[in-house]
Amino acid sequence: MAGGSNVSGQQAGAEPRALRRHGADLALFPASGRAVIMSRIVLITGAAGGIGTATAEQFVDAGDTVVVSDLDAIAAERTAEALRVRCQDDQRAWAQATDVADRAAVGTLFEAIRKRHGRLDCAFLNAGIGGGGTPLLETDDAIWDACLRVNLDGTYNCLKQAVRLMLASGGGAIVNNCSILGVNGGASAAYTATKHGIAGLTKSIAVAYSGQGIRCNAVCPGLIDAGLGARTVQAGGAKAEAFIKLHPAGRPGTAVEVANAVRWLCSPESSFVTGELMMVDGGYSAR
Repeated sequence: MAGGSNVSGQQAGAEPRALRRHGADLALFPASGRAVIMSRIVLITGAAGGIGTATAEQFVDAGDTVVVSDLDAIAAERTAEALRVRCQDDQRAWAQATDVADRAAVGTLFEAIRKRHGRLDCAFLNAGIGGGGTPLLETDDAIWDACLRVNLDGTYNCLKQAVRLMLASGGGAIVNNCSILGVNGGASAAYTATKHGIAGLTKSIAVAYSGQGIRCNAVCPGLIDAGLGARTVQAGGAKAEAFIKLHPAGRPGTAVEVANAVRWLCSPESSFVTGELMMVDGGYSAR
């Protein structure tokens, strides 16, 4: 298996045996019956900042190998280098610049993963753009087209390749980055439409492929102080305060809090969770 292993807690003298379950390599310690997750191959799109980088850090900290994908080639390589330094292993993070809206480029990315590792265990499809925050009649057609191309087509392109590779290698776990606006209504026509589309794709894949070892879930963040939400938080003022008040927690979330949810959804602990739209929204959707 690629990269280092995370097999702490085994009993002295207990020889583990390898097995594959829920799309992850595990070491099973017969004396205790305890299965400990081994190093996985993890793809993260939109990985060069915010939620993507926070999630990548958590996976390398757990001993996994991370494929850093981002539209910005320089930022992607910089993120991969930071991850290699963080885990002190030159083999556990590498970068490939990819425009997720470009179907051929996405195919090239997944072919590189297949050639390098022979499998994909987890994918966090995080790449996306904002939709201008405008209602339908104020939405520029160019913004509508771009939002659908990146958010919805881009997710579709990556999902299709991820499912194929995971089916060929025993299964896996996929997490899409959706939004509170993928479950609730919102004035931003383009963004809301694409996030509802991602929610539907998540459930469709869960129904079609869970029986073949592939789980597909989504995180639905509320206002987060990183990535797209950072501009709202940093701008402050009445608009930001009003949005924050819609979250009963009374504050924006953090990238690490979203990463925590992604990591759990990719773990064997969530093995019976699929098709779930997990709200990471400080209670926004509970109102």
